[in-house]
Amino acid sequence: MRHGCRGCDRRQRHGAARRRQRCDGIDARALAPADRSAVGALAGVDGTAAHAGLLHLAAHREAARHHPRPRASDDPAVLRVAFIDQTGADAGGAEESLTLLLRHLPGDIDPLVVLFQEGAYAARLRALGLRVTVMPVSGGIAGSTREHPRLSGALGVPGAALRLAERLRREHIDVVHTNTLKAHVVGACAARLAGVPCVVHFRDILEGRSRLAMRLVAASCSRERIAISRAVARAYALPHTEVVPNPLDLRAATTFPARAEARAQLGIPDESPVFGMIGRINRWKGHDRFLRAAAAVVGEAAAHFVIIGAPLFRDADFVDELHAMAAALDLTPHVTFVPWLADPRPAYAALDVLCNCSTKEPFGRTSLEAAAAGVPTICFDDGGTAELIVDGESGLVVPAGDEAALTRAILAFACDERRRRSAGEAARALLPRYDACRHARSVSTILRRAAA
Repeated sequence: MRHGCRGCDRRQRHGAARRRQRCDGIDARALAPADRSAVGALAGVDGTAAHAGLLHLAAHREAARHHPRPRASDDPAVLRVAFIDQTGADAGGAEESLTLLLRHLPGDIDPLVVLFQEGAYAARLRALGLRVTVMPVSGGIAGSTREHPRLSGALGVPGAALRLAERLRREHIDVVHTNTLKAHVVGACAARLAGVPCVVHFRDILEGRSRLAMRLVAASCSRERIAISRAVARAYALPHTEVVPNPLDLRAATTFPARAEARAQLGIPDESPVFGMIGRINRWKGHDRFLRAAAAVVGEAAAHFVIIGAPLFRDADFVDELHAMAAALDLTPHVTFVPWLADPRPAYAALDVLCNCSTKEPFGRTSLEAAAAGVPTICFDDGGTAELIVDGESGLVVPAGDEAALTRAILAFACDERRRRSAGEAARALLPRYDACRHARSVSTILRRAAA
C-alpha cells in the first residue's frame, strides 16, 4: 500500500542521491558482520541486569565494544532504518528479538534506535555499539497499558508523532520499523507525517477496540507488516503481512550447566521431574492455571513445579497472589519460586518440561530457549507457541484454557522419562529454522521492499 504523502515519490526518485549527501558528522557505528553473528542477544553490560528470555555468551561483550564498523552513512548504497521501541528500561521478549535483529543486520543497513525512555535497555544497546536516541513521550502515553488505555495517552499521540517525524526528516531515514504497541501508534503516524515508508512488526495479540484501532493505524500508516506467528497475522488480518518467526542466537544457545548443578544452584529438589514457567509474571501468562494443574498432578505422580521470573511492566501484586494460592492448594512443598535471573540458562537446564499457560501467547520465546536445552514444551492451542511445536513429538498442545487437559499432559510427561527425553531432542532439532541470521535476512528483505 502506497502512502498519500506528497513527498513519497520524490523520496523514491532521489533516495540514492540523498543518501550520498548524508552528514559525515553522524555516528552510525555498528559491529562488523562477523561479530554480529557471534553476539546475538547479550546479557547486561556495565552492571545492567539481563532478563529471562536472553541466552547469551558473556565472552563476546568485549568484542562488541572494540570492533566498530566504519560509518555506514558514507556508503551510498546503505539503507538508513529507524527502529522504534517504546521501552528503554525493562526488556521483554519484543526487545530481545529486536536486539538479535540489530546484531545480525547486514552491513548495508544503518540502524538508528529510537526509544521513548532512558534506562537499562538503552544502555545495553549503546554498549553494543548501536546509535540510540531517546524521545520522551507524555505521561499519558507512558502510563497507558493494553488493559487500561488512557484518554490522555491518545491525546498525546499527535504531538509525539510530530516531534518524531521531525527527527526522521533530520536523520534522512529511508524506512521506519516499529517494534511494540506504542511504537506502532506513534512511530507509524510519524512515518506517515514525514513521508517515510513504515514496516509494523506485530508482536502482540490485542482484543476488541484496541485491535480495531491498531488495524486502522497499521493499514493507513504502514506499507508492510511483519507478524511473529500465524496467530498474530490472523488477529489483524491485514494484506502485505509476512510471518517471520522470532529469532534465536543458535551460537549462544549451546552451553548449559548440568541438570543437577542447575537445580542445586536454584534450590530445586532433584528427586522428581521438574515442570516450570520462565519469564514475565503477568496475569495473562496463566501462572494460576499452572498452579491449579500442579495441585491435580501431585496427587497422581511425583513432580515438582517452579515459577521463575518477575512481574515486568504490570501485575506486581500477582506474585503475592500466587504464593497465597500455592499455600491454599497445599503446594508449598511442591513449588519453588525463583526470582528473575540475569542468566536464565540454569533455569532451562533445571527443567524437564516447560509449561506455557498463556492466553493467546503471540509467540513463546521461552519455548525456543527451552528447546535449546533439550526441554520440550506443553502449551495451549490458541497462540503462536503451538506453531513452534510438533504435537506429540517435540511437545504437547492442549485445548485453550482446558486445565484438565493441561493436567493430563503434565502427567503424561511426569510418568515417562523416555518420552520427555525424546521430545526434548525433537524440540532441539527444530531450532535451525529460527536462526537469528536467517531472521535478519528475512526482515531486511521486507525493509528494502518497503523502501523501494
